[in-house]
Amino acid sequence: MAREKLGPLEDYSIQKGAGYFFDNEPLPLDFVLPGLMRKSVGVLVAAGSTGKSFYAVQTCLSVCAGRDLFGLYGGAEITAGPVTYLALEDTLDVFWHRLYGIAGHLRQNNNEDDFKAIRKAADQLHIHELYGRGFRPIEGDDLQPSAHLRQSIDAVKAQGARLVIVDTYSRFLAGHSEQDNAVAATIVAALEQMCQETNAAVLVLHHTNKVSQLGGGQGEQGAARGASALTDNARYQMNMWTMPREVAEAHGVPDDERKAYVFAEATKANHLPPQGKTWLQRQRGGVLTGIDPLPEVPQQNGRQGRFQE
Repeated sequence: MAREKLGPLEDYSIQKGAGYFFDNEPLPLDFVLPGLMRKSVGVLVAAGSTGKSFYAVQTCLSVCAGRDLFGLYGGAEITAGPVTYLALEDTLDVFWHRLYGIAGHLRQNNNEDDFKAIRKAADQLHIHELYGRGFRPIEGDDLQPSAHLRQSIDAVKAQGARLVIVDTYSRFLAGHSEQDNAVAATIVAALEQMCQETNAAVLVLHHTNKVSQLGGGQGEQGAARGASALTDNARYQMNMWTMPREVAEAHGVPDDERKAYVFAEATKANHLPPQGKTWLQRQRGGVLTGIDPLPEVPQQNGRQGRFQE
């Protein structure tokens, strides 16, 4: 296919002279989540079965409610706003089960008035069921934004979303190679277009690579599967990983229980200093809640472990 000749940009913004910025105090940066600024693209990276889908849905509800409902972000302040979830991997039935389970957890852990307020806020979460519908955000040999992407941008704008979740990156690629840096950069640029037009932040769910899973590097920036341009071009990255065996031993957690503990850490946040990792515990039904770090157990025979009777 011949490459179409590009026309002029519809909106070519120029700040004529930077002196204004010298003379006037800037507005505070608007963070949708700690480290994820409005109108920017972030990535949530985790291995399969870690709980990133629950983490994403719970994050959505926290933004809708305007508070950290589950302690995923250390009780940080969160500004309320609508959320759009572009669901390319799961059907609405799957979301129904997740949300019903989350609602049960919230009902048990909040008083009646608080739960009613959270229930009302849940109506601000809008799920776009794109699974099995042939959604392709880019098209052509030169990877131009498609009419499908335009539909999503228009819908996000109409819903006034503060946060957009893309689940998942590999599905959003619509058959293009994860290993291609040019493709990754183009996808991020398409999502930045969504950010710019909707005034929302976009958080993309993605998987970790096999090397990081086998080598214990799931908490590193380079853990994202495929082309490095995804992490390089995104402005934020949150990594999640299951408690490793050596950490479980150091904290006295039996091996058959360690998968109930998950770590989350912002490994890239361009506009925020390092925050350290958050400890999460998987509750009944898969709901994740923030917990205080477990204490290390005393050493015995040169190793960390439980005291034996």
